[in-house]
Amino acid sequence: MAELSGFYLSGLGFVVGGAVFWIVYFDLKDHLHPEPRRMLVFAFLLGCAAAFVGWWIFRITDMLGLPQPPGTTIAEILVVCVAIGGPIEEGVKFLAARLFLFRSRHFDEPMDGLIYAAVVAIGFASVENVLYLDGLTWVEALARAAASPLTHSLFAVIWGYGVSRAFFRARTRWSRILWQAGTLVLSMVVHGLYNFFLFAYNTGYIASFIALILWLTLIWYARSLIRAEHRQKV
Repeated sequence: MAELSGFYLSGLGFVVGGAVFWIVYFDLKDHLHPEPRRMLVFAFLLGCAAAFVGWWIFRITDMLGLPQPPGTTIAEILVVCVAIGGPIEEGVKFLAARLFLFRSRHFDEPMDGLIYAAVVAIGFASVENVLYLDGLTWVEALARAAASPLTHSLFAVIWGYGVSRAFFRARTRWSRILWQAGTLVLSMVVHGLYNFFLFAYNTGYIASFIALILWLTLIWYARSLIRAEHRQKV
């Protein structure tokens, strides 16, 4: 019993450490106009709440007789990941951010869409990591605590970019709707495909390649926003 309690305490430490690390990482990307710390905490808690909402939605789909993760056949795994898992997880994260964070007066520059989306996703991933502790070894718990917040945030940053584009660049009502809806659907599909390659073929290298492309795109876009901010000041 003592050994089990020690494992859970260590696992919680891994989860908290991973969450803090990645929140600080994304916060440093916004060093020109950092968000208030209370807003980052609020975004993290919204992500935690979204994880529980997503869990209940999965329960409802199970009661309705829909296939559940990870599925059995290749076709079923594809349906579960792309048509159920991805949409539910990205959908609840998006709604949490859209209803509360993107209506805030602190959402006042394009970079904020990325930051808030990422922190919400880190909160979501943290709850997932705690719920999965029971079936993990020490090494798996540490690896998940380090990687899961990043991958979840990279998927969320896709719609975070879309919302920023809609709020700060789009000029018509329809273009604002399309930017938000289009990037949300894209994030759902990318998230679903990421899970599909992991569950169907256990091909971590393909999933890692998807995450790497998203990460490099994020870094490029963040730097382009920073350069644009510098040009405006000059």
